[in-house]
Amino acid sequence: MPESTVAFPAAHYLIATSRLRPGLDGGYTVATLNRARLFAEQAGVRATLLAFDLAPESGGFLDGFRTIGLADEGTRLQTILEAVREHPEILREAAELSPALADPQPQTGTPDPADLDPTGTPWRILVRDADGAITHTDFLDAEGRPLFRLPYISGRADWWRAEVEVPVLGEDGRELGRLDGFRGLYRAWMLHVVREEARADEAAGRARLPVVAIVEARQVGELVTGIPNLTIVHTVHSAHVGPPYTADAPMDASWAGWIDTIGEYDAVAWLTERQRADVHARFGEGVARSFVVPHPAEPVADLDPAEPRDPMRAVMIARLAPGKRVDHAIRAWPAVLERHPDARLDVYGDGALRAELTELITALGLVDRVTLRGNDPAAPEQLRTAAALVLTTLYEGQSLVLLEAAARGCPAVSYDAPYGPGETIQDGVTGRLVTSGDIAALAEVLGDVLGDAEGIQRMSTAARAWADANGPEQTAARWAQLLEAVVPREAAAG
Repeated sequence: MPESTVAFPAAHYLIATSRLRPGLDGGYTVATLNRARLFAEQAGVRATLLAFDLAPESGGFLDGFRTIGLADEGTRLQTILEAVREHPEILREAAELSPALADPQPQTGTPDPADLDPTGTPWRILVRDADGAITHTDFLDAEGRPLFRLPYISGRADWWRAEVEVPVLGEDGRELGRLDGFRGLYRAWMLHVVREEARADEAAGRARLPVVAIVEARQVGELVTGIPNLTIVHTVHSAHVGPPYTADAPMDASWAGWIDTIGEYDAVAWLTERQRADVHARFGEGVARSFVVPHPAEPVADLDPAEPRDPMRAVMIARLAPGKRVDHAIRAWPAVLERHPDARLDVYGDGALRAELTELITALGLVDRVTLRGNDPAAPEQLRTAAALVLTTLYEGQSLVLLEAAARGCPAVSYDAPYGPGETIQDGVTGRLVTSGDIAALAEVLGDVLGDAEGIQRMSTAARAWADANGPEQTAARWAQLLEAVVPREAAAG
């Protein structure tokens, strides 16, 4: 591990998230794992990743992340399900505080065959009603014995707020007590983790250190607030507003509920100043203790500034999903070709809209000029030689692909969407900003950029300089300032 460049306050550090699985959740997963790597490389802090994920394969997930360079041999990942399966007392002791019903209703339904974990041990049984719909799931301990029963929740985005009870079972299947929904389930594990850190300090004969959780997911943060001796720093990964994504646009239920709890966190880490300002303007300056900590531009090894760029080739790296508006770039391309008949657009990514976008390319006569390249983990390397990265997103938290482009000296042509592009791209210097949603303006700007080898090189040099000035060291320094402000010097006794 490289020598650390900043100092974090002495504490036990956790990074708490919803799920971490290779290939899922896109930039969210990458950003969360990069946070753990940043802490390790820049501050010498090995944070434990806590995934509130009801899946039993963290070892396989971790191997997958190591394969793609998002984890190393020192990365520690724990999941709630694996923890409670190995230590059923975590839930059974919590259930003692909420006794079982005197006459619990019998569970009815038809169980599926048990699902097996990687060791071949049964870990869950889905139970269905007469119509085949799932009614609940019985989760089993590491020996394949009953542990807890989770009602099946469908049809609501904020499933973690559902007012349900979670029966905790004895080895014989008898109900021992009930937890208060996902809140009771999540808190039982987090309380256990905090207590285990205290026990480790005591066993080592040292003063008790604070426990700090960097919480990456709303459903986790909302449910673990108020736990004694736990400092919570909540991060934000996406825009908090819905369509039309203006500062005063309506919020969906999941964000609105989170805003209700925002004052309960010790700090909130926003990715951009614009988002922080929008939230405080809308809900009041005292709504939260806020800090702005952008993602860093990661340095790129073996980057050759003299490597030639193809002045007629633009690249997109995006999921083929509605929010990415890849069709806007495709619709802009006929106008680009009027000025540059040899201009090409390569789109890296896959998703539900692939067939629809393929039809659009054909309908516009762009088969020889716009290509859907599919998903490619090495796609960012295409930014080493492209004339421009194109970003047509509807909204972001802070676009990681813009940072990847800057680090590789690739100018970006992006919609000025909330949030991120306006604070990542210096318009006319490191790239170009376009009014969000304006396809004609996008085509005009792309026409200005493509073919201008001198201008491309000038913006490329500036983009690399911006990346160098906004790299891991700068982000780690911001984290150090935040943590110095909120982490207690001594943990409370008890």
